[in-house]
Amino acid sequence: MDIWIVLIEDRHGGPDVFPFSSEQQAVDAARARAGHDGVTREELTSAMRADGWVLYLPISEEGDRITVIKRTMPMP
Repeated sequence: MDIWIVLIEDRHGGPDVFPFSSEQQAVDAARARAGHDGVTREELTSAMRADGWVLYLPISEEGDRITVIKRTMPMP
């Protein structure tokens, strides 16, 4: 089963993770939190896409960011 993770990396609040059952839900939530569209899947490097990245949203000049990544949950 595929899931999409919104990973928020904030140097003041630490990391936060939110799982979603669809890519669109995850992307919408990430963009709403960031307040901008960020780097689309087409603009990600091939290494980022290979690692499952779907969206990258830098949210500060100090390296804070929101990333949407796709993962597959193992089925029992």
